[in-house]
Amino acid sequence: MKKNAIALAIGALCVAPAAQAQVVFGNEAIGTVQFYGKLYPQVTSASTSGASEAGDSAATLQDPASFTGENPRSRVSVDSNNSYLGFRGERKLGSTGLKGIWQIEQAIEIDTGNEDATFSNRNSFLGLAGGFGTVKLGHMDTIYKEFGAVVGMFGITSGNWMSPSEVLSKIPYNTRGSFHVRAANSIQYLSPEFGGVQFGAQYSPDEERTDTRDQELWSFGVKYEAGPLYVSLQHEIHKDALVAARDTPFAGGTDSKDQATRLSATYKLGNHKLAADIGQLKWSESGGDVDEYKHITWDVGVESKWGGPWRTSLLYVQAQEGSCSLTAGGDCDTNGLKAQMVALGVAYDLDKQTFLYGVVGKLINGTSSVYNNLQPDVDIAPGTDITQVSLGMSYRF
Repeated sequence: MKKNAIALAIGALCVAPAAQAQVVFGNEAIGTVQFYGKLYPQVTSASTSGASEAGDSAATLQDPASFTGENPRSRVSVDSNNSYLGFRGERKLGSTGLKGIWQIEQAIEIDTGNEDATFSNRNSFLGLAGGFGTVKLGHMDTIYKEFGAVVGMFGITSGNWMSPSEVLSKIPYNTRGSFHVRAANSIQYLSPEFGGVQFGAQYSPDEERTDTRDQELWSFGVKYEAGPLYVSLQHEIHKDALVAARDTPFAGGTDSKDQATRLSATYKLGNHKLAADIGQLKWSESGGDVDEYKHITWDVGVESKWGGPWRTSLLYVQAQEGSCSLTAGGDCDTNGLKAQMVALGVAYDLDKQTFLYGVVGKLINGTSSVYNNLQPDVDIAPGTDITQVSLGMSYRF
């Protein structure tokens, strides 16, 4: 008994590299704990131009009074972006064929000292895995986000100005709605893989439900991965998010149903990786002024290794103007509710976990749209174009 206890204690202290350079403590007998994270601070210079002037033609869904012609001042910032620190583990549950899994993850604001950060504010859950698949309870990226959004800069798909999600997943005339989210109070199911195919579903109820509002979220997806090819299809529903209204959300009997459907794919061709997303986003509301707004968004990207430590990345994102209808009827003009973004980056690998990078990009808003990737976020007038240049370092452990 003493020898077994000593062996277990020694096993618990063993540290070994795992996938993506995570540090692992423990063993199968007592369970394992992984310590992992990613830090990528960067220095960014941002400037704005082209804000729509008073009297410019406005889309029906945009307030003409917001056409001020004012552009935020240029600035230089030091950002920690989506840097994070996490702990996760698993343990076999006897001879049941099941294992318990858990994860606690949080943002690390190394630029400000994490003064306002909350523990477990990123993907955190407790779950059970077995032959039936995996069930998780917690605060997690939706299936729509996890299976899709495959275009990014050097593995960055969110939490940074250079990620395409601002244009790919949001509504153009206000800042309330997005389909690139992490959902609280979630129940998530992932099926086993069958020949490279996996299905996922997620539900997030409204724990503060009232007689007039019930903000449920449903997210679904199916993906296929084999060799160099990855393809996924996702669909997400937001109930009573009240995003479509032109100004503030309407209350007192108003309800809404917002939906997004997206096809995503990547293909690896030698030292090059090609990626693309295309989706239709629709916001519908009853009891408010806007009956429906919908549009198509898409992006493409290519990342290449050129021998030695050098890599390049290029992406292009576009949101189309779309179409709309009003509750009271009449014409609904979407003129100027479009946007596009382009970014070009170069990276230099110091080792398998660490690289330096430089990225330059521009977000071009239509005359009535307010897509905004400034960090930290500041309000912008419709039509404001945003140019940014960043130099940074990424370290994953």
